[in-house]
Amino acid sequence: MNRNYVFDFDSTLTSVEALDVLAEITLAENPKKNAIIKEIIDITNLGIDGEISFTESLEKRIKLLQAKKSDLPKLIKELRKKVSPSIERNKAFFEKYADNIYVISAGFKEFIVPIVAKYNISEDKVFANTFEFDKNNFIVGFDRKNPLSRHNGKIQCLRDLNLKGEIQVIGDGYSDYVTREAGIAHKFFAYTENISRDKTTKNADFIAPNLDEFLFVNKLPRSISYPKNRINILLFDDVEKEVATLFYDEGFSVEVISKDSSEKIILEKLKHIHVLITKSTKITNTTINSADKLLVIGDFSTTKNNIDSAICKEKGIVVFKVKSSIKKKAKAILNFINSGDTIGAVDFPRIKLPADKSTHRFLHIHKNIPGVMATINKVLANSKRNITAQYLSTDKSIGYVMTDIDKEYNPALIKKLKNIEGTIKFRVLY
Repeated sequence: MNRNYVFDFDSTLTSVEALDVLAEITLAENPKKNAIIKEIIDITNLGIDGEISFTESLEKRIKLLQAKKSDLPKLIKELRKKVSPSIERNKAFFEKYADNIYVISAGFKEFIVPIVAKYNISEDKVFANTFEFDKNNFIVGFDRKNPLSRHNGKIQCLRDLNLKGEIQVIGDGYSDYVTREAGIAHKFFAYTENISRDKTTKNADFIAPNLDEFLFVNKLPRSISYPKNRINILLFDDVEKEVATLFYDEGFSVEVISKDSSEKIILEKLKHIHVLITKSTKITNTTINSADKLLVIGDFSTTKNNIDSAICKEKGIVVFKVKSSIKKKAKAILNFINSGDTIGAVDFPRIKLPADKSTHRFLHIHKNIPGVMATINKVLANSKRNITAQYLSTDKSIGYVMTDIDKEYNPALIKKLKNIEGTIKFRVLY
């Protein structure tokens, strides 16, 4: 089925509201700068949430901005630095699906077109307002004939496009959701990477904390195989708060539970946990054997027997016990989650391969028995995948191999690699 992807611009493709950034530029020397900018932001939010009409919102903000045409190149330069991180790392999606990607925004073409051009979105796929200038090139208004300058203008704009096939709208505001409410869009994704608005999220078909989640739901190629927001981190409350903050800031789902929690509660939590970090709470073998999704344990304790690393190794769970600062301990775990590095692990062979996001990387943990590596490479050769980098390290009981391939993988290839005799755990990183 043909599918169309319709993106908002402000606070979606970029992490900011462009007119707020323009205000920082135009009001730099104004003694009332902070008060005016706050007023502009308040007006912006009222318009986004549908509390006032877009026409009223635009009129008020333009009047307060006191901007001129010569300010726009400065704005564009700043916006190029403010593209949402997950948009930037998934540039390949925009290039591959350019024919089906549209931008519909209540912002302005003058600054949107130059930004999205870098992502292979042509001007004819951008629908937005346009500025009006006076004889001195001050911005004095906007084209009032444009439906996007009016309340619920996105509904009219999308209806006029008459797109064939499924329409998915991705945006942060209630004004994006109304296209779904009106029956023009088939699905609405509330985009919350930069801001989460209650009025938007409670009405959404899906909540997308980043573009990785949106692509994952749609089974589309993405820069990381499994969105970080779907990786669940469980910390006991004896672990420093700084650790929770570090993982939360990276985009992971973090939960902290009491170190006095019963084993029953812990076992229930572990059904969905990928990373477990403790400082003084002992992790029993019953706990380890119940955690089917667990990839890594961070042991921040000073004792030697807090965790049975031999049992962890049998299950393909990497244990980190780094004798250093809190940040370095957390960094070692992050490096494993993001790149597959096992430097700092106590139960696994040490391995590190520089990340190369132009390739596709998978990790294969297996019993150290003859023929596993030969089978892995045979499966890849038969699927016509070229190995661009590979690193194997073993000890007496297990082997750990990190492999980069040059082409997209498919479910059939992954299934074959998972089913190789001796496989303990298999994971695709990106």
